[in-house]
Order: sequence, then structure tokens, then C-alpha cells
Amino acid sequence: MTATDTTEVKKITIVLATGNPDKVREMRPLLENISPLIEIFCLRDLGAEIEVDETEKTLEGNALLKARAIFTHLAGRFRYMIALADDTGLEVDSLQGAPGVYSARYAPMPDGTPPSYEDNVRHLLERMQGIVDRTARFRTVIAMKGRVPGETEDFSFEQTSAGSVGGTITTEKRGNEGFGYDPLFVPDSTGRTYAEMGIAEKNTMSHRALAVIKAVADLKTILEMHSFSTTAFQPRP
Repeated sequence: MTATDTTEVKKITIVLATGNPDKVREMRPLLENISPLIEIFCLRDLGAEIEVDETEKTLEGNALLKARAIFTHLAGRFRYMIALADDTGLEVDSLQGAPGVYSARYAPMPDGTPPSYEDNVRHLLERMQGIVDRTARFRTVIAMKGRVPGETEDFSFEQTSAGSVGGTITTEKRGNEGFGYDPLFVPDSTGRTYAEMGIAEKNTMSHRALAVIKAVADLKTILEMHSFSTTAFQPRP
């Protein structure tokens, strides 16, 4: 019996490397049914209390920083594991790409506490008062760091993928779904903000969904190149 026989292959654990429950709610449905050989956990599922400071100057750098930190923290618990992290930025053309990599901590807080979603939304609207050009884009970078089974030995890898959606910034909040800047962002493909959509609809078009879909395709290629069973990515019955 060969090492590629699925009866000998242990499951691969994908850990969503974020403590943000809103991101987990969006990403999990995109991943949880891709294979009977892959199981999905978030940090909360594993009782992992770890905060990673986003000290890099790019989305790619921060996503890799988080994936590496979570992999190092949890790899001893799983033989085959992939830490999957994202970093997302809203890039507004009239603000020279701001808030960008600082999207989650855009609003200045006098007491030094992290800003809330509402703080950031309010600050962006204030910065854009009177601005006619309201074009923007949401961009997500997914980073994966993993150890997976190969034909003769385990294989370690790092990989990044990106998704981007263009749109415009509204002059006031619209909708009650989503999180972050969703009440202000209208994708070019629709006249509604992300916050006027449910998760299922948002996941058909969003920057984060596009990045995750690319990451899954990249992972399939990596596994098949290293002789992991091609049945690994057959959908669950």
C-alpha cells in the first residue's frame, strides 16, 4: 500500500489564524466542505489565546506574520496542519490608498485603545467629507503556512494569494449586516453595500472570498504535486 492511499493519510487540519469571529464566520463556509480529509478549526475551537502584532507595512507581510506565528504555536498538536491567515485593507483613491494596511486601527483613539468598527467608519466618513472621487477597493491577502503529507516524507510550504474588489464609498452608513467598513462599501457589481447583503451573497463576490478560493486552488495544486491523493478534494457527499 502506498503513502498516497487515502486509508493511510491522516486528516489535514486547517486553522483559521484569526481571533476575529466575524472573519471566521465568513471564511469557514468557504472551506469546511472542500474535502472529507480536511478539518477546519479556529483559534477559539482550540483554546488558543494568541495575539499577533501586525507590524509589517504590507498586507502580504502581516498575513505571513500571522500564519507563521500560529503555525509555530500549534504545529506540535497536529502532524499535518495549515495555518491560514488573512490581512485585509480598504484602499481609498482620494486618500492615497488609506486606510490600507491600517484599516483595523485607522481611527485615532486618545486613550490608546483599539478603535471599534464604528470608530473607524466614523473617522473615514469625516476624512471624506466633501470629496467627490469616492472610488476604492477592498483587498485581501491570504497566507498559508503548512506541513502536509508527501509521497515519501512530510512537506512544508508557504503560499500567499490575493483577492480584490473595486467599488465606491458611500456618504452614510447603509445596512446592518457584515462588519468593519461593510456599511460604506458598494462593490462595482451591485448598487448595495456589503452590509446590505447576507454572508452567503457576500461570499459570491467579496475580496476575502476571492482570496480564499485562490488559496484553495493553490493548496490543491501543492498537494497533488506532492502525490497526496487526488480524491482529497472531492466534495463531501
